[in-house]
Amino acid sequence: MTAQNSGMSEQLHPSVKRLLADHPGETDPEHLIRKLARNRVAYAKEHGWSGPPFCPVIFASIFNVVCNEVDHDIGGDGRILLSRAGRPIIEYKSGYLAERQRFTMFHEFAHLLFRDYCEFVPHHHTFDDSESPEHRYFEYLCDVGASEMIMPMNDFESDLKRYSRMDVASIQSLGKRYEASVDAAISRCAELGHHVAFSAAFLTDQKGKHDGPGPLWVKYSKKTTSFKGFIWPGTCPPSGSVVLSCFENGLTSEPRQETWTIKERRKSFLVQALKLPEVPTQPSYPKIAALFS
Repeated sequence: MTAQNSGMSEQLHPSVKRLLADHPGETDPEHLIRKLARNRVAYAKEHGWSGPPFCPVIFASIFNVVCNEVDHDIGGDGRILLSRAGRPIIEYKSGYLAERQRFTMFHEFAHLLFRDYCEFVPHHHTFDDSESPEHRYFEYLCDVGASEMIMPMNDFESDLKRYSRMDVASIQSLGKRYEASVDAAISRCAELGHHVAFSAAFLTDQKGKHDGPGPLWVKYSKKTTSFKGFIWPGTCPPSGSVVLSCFENGLTSEPRQETWTIKERRKSFLVQALKLPEVPTQPSYPKIAALFS
């Protein structure tokens, strides 16, 4: 969906508007960010960057960007500063899971894909639900760029071809290979696993504006092009679902045939669930991922 035909072009973050203006003919910010990130990946590989796993520190250094792990408060997971000489410095917080730190570094580097990034430093990779929709979309685009760099398309697609189905074991294997978080690996599988009919729903325990009894609601979902149907936000798992038992006991479930009511229509799927790492700074961050096939 383009910024123009989605009706949001007038509500875009200033950096996103300027990015589109810098690339005449481009109307889809997400497509453009993916293209720019892939160009950086190609350049880095030409200069010796290799993987998986793909190191964010080496990647950044190829573009004359420094990455520093810090103990002091930086207001979030990471940020970009400018040195006195005008050189970008990515700071990322110590004490977090390694895969989260890696994603943070790539996320902060994605800010550099916007020409006017220096007008908005320091950039914090934070999860603040009170931020404006424009800013959240801007940060989402940086997450998109990060996924393109931590799990480069050509490499990840090649690895995906080894799997005839997407389940917890295959996703965990891919996440380990790329040293990426399981939720990031799930999203990437949904983006690139076109040969597999697969969808993933990310569920939160924060009711918000959702209808239904809970205690979990679908926050968002992603799917491959071959998956028929759509798991809509706000959907609740049926009683007795493996998703609910996973939420209660934290254990990854075995796949099980279930019937879900989605937009008042009953549909059957093979469902598996796993608990996601907690993000203390964002209570509404998804708690469970449900895999549908």
